[in-house]
Amino acid sequence: MKTKREHDATPEIGIPVTLFDTVQEDDEGNLEIPNLDMLLATVAVARAVTPIQLVGVELRFLRHVLHLTGAEFAESIDLSDKSVVSRWENGKTRPGGYTEKVIRQLILNMLSHRAPGIEIPENAIPGMKIRQREASEGPLPMAFSFKSRSQSGGRSVDCYAEAA
Repeated sequence: MKTKREHDATPEIGIPVTLFDTVQEDDEGNLEIPNLDMLLATVAVARAVTPIQLVGVELRFLRHVLHLTGAEFAESIDLSDKSVVSRWENGKTRPGGYTEKVIRQLILNMLSHRAPGIEIPENAIPGMKIRQREASEGPLPMAFSFKSRSQSGGRSVDCYAEAA
């Protein structure tokens, strides 16, 4: 197996993600993304702490990473109208600023332990100033690599981290 230098993982993940020095390719051209569950959690957490307004495809991605139906997602953020999630994901409307922060905090609460490569600033979500986006702007492109990070206790852990 050889490691591909760069791989566009958008088809596998559903939002624009490029992987560096991560994907293994065998002699027949079959690809393997190591620890896909950690990658999905890492992308979700990285997107949650990036202060740019979420778009529909990103909201759908975040919901899927949480393994929630639209109704379950709506309930988890205390929405009474379950159909709102569908309208967000289809780009018909967007969540308001407070609701978007609740979504982001939900992501951190449920996934940050599975994303050791992303550093989360203290008070990251409550103090966040979310930049508005134009309706025509698509999902935010992101880039990650698979690295070893030191953990407490002197051992290292393989994890995904945002590429420089």
